[in-house]
Amino acid sequence: MPKEKITNNKRTVFRKSVNCWAMLILLLGFSASMAAGMPETPASQASSGMQLLHDKMAEKAEKWHSGNYCLSGDVDTAIEKAVSFLKEGQLPSGEFPTYVSLSPDMADKIYLPQVFSSAIVLHSLSFVESDPEVNEMRNKTVVYILANKEEPGVWRFYGKYSSMPPDLDDASVVFASLKETGIPVEESGLEYALNYKNQEGLFYTWMNEEKWMNESDPFYLLYKNNDVDPVVNANMLYALSLAGEQAPEVSDYLNSYIQNNSFTEATMYYHIPYIQLYTFSRAYADGQAEDLKPSMPVIKNYLLSTQKPDGSWGDEINTSMAAISLMNSGYKGKALDRAITHILDTQRSDGSWPEIGVQSLTFYYGSEEFTTAFSLEALSKYNELHNRKWQKTMRTLLNN
Repeated sequence: MPKEKITNNKRTVFRKSVNCWAMLILLLGFSASMAAGMPETPASQASSGMQLLHDKMAEKAEKWHSGNYCLSGDVDTAIEKAVSFLKEGQLPSGEFPTYVSLSPDMADKIYLPQVFSSAIVLHSLSFVESDPEVNEMRNKTVVYILANKEEPGVWRFYGKYSSMPPDLDDASVVFASLKETGIPVEESGLEYALNYKNQEGLFYTWMNEEKWMNESDPFYLLYKNNDVDPVVNANMLYALSLAGEQAPEVSDYLNSYIQNNSFTEATMYYHIPYIQLYTFSRAYADGQAEDLKPSMPVIKNYLLSTQKPDGSWGDEINTSMAAISLMNSGYKGKALDRAITHILDTQRSDGSWPEIGVQSLTFYYGSEEFTTAFSLEALSKYNELHNRKWQKTMRTLLNN
């Protein structure tokens, strides 16, 4: 690591540590500064008032400290390390490498370019504070994604040269990641996707016109028959919401799906509940799909009931997606602190988290970069959440 980067890391850790302790000191010592500006009062009255003020500040400080705010220094350091790891792993093309295997442990994996995974990393980077290093990564990823664009604004899972047809999952995820990164995106691809809906207004998965198809592809019949997947519909709802459009039929379908706990069963492309809940809650929180609000308590309660004693939800990628979903659902309690502590504890010395195979159809895909992106998003959202809580605490103290 360059000397300048090491110095910046040390400064950040020092600054956050000082801020953490300074906040406690500020809360406990606030009464002294207030006393200096008070008008003269009888001694007994002033003493009694200052004691009440001191007690109030001490109570606030205890709540602040027990809320794990002092994780912020560790979180900042972990974010910096994760960003550095992603920068080192990014390919010259701008892609973040992903591998495919027939085994959940990713044995005998092979490298295959994936537009989808790079779009997910780009989305996660949108929550990281901008600096030259982060901006360079974002720009390179955008170049890679746009190089795989096909008219009228669609994408394929493995890129424009694969035998798979374009699909609404990739088109929506890519559109959303570009939109939230600030890249001007033509909405012609989303408008084209509107052609692929069933009679109930729900979206199919594949853009299965013959011009996109290859009959020699082993999944040709799957593409032709098409299907309706809840996660694909959640991602389309997410993209449409970012574009200022609504899809009430999709919202109704997803609310029913979530409130019936159907997410506990595997879909064809998304086999674990946590990635499903991640996409549903993301559409609500990041896409402002307000119609999904009635389902957020269901998501929150399920996650709280399935969290393990060590703060995790099993492997590293499930834990990060679950922590993000908790925050997306509006939860801010101690279960989240335990989850973030677990994420911090499982980060490796190079800034990464382990490669975890995510199942889709008959194969598994993943990489260290893919897992790290979700962990980075969880930590960045947690940081932002506690920055807002810090500001709210200070406003409350100053107004009382």
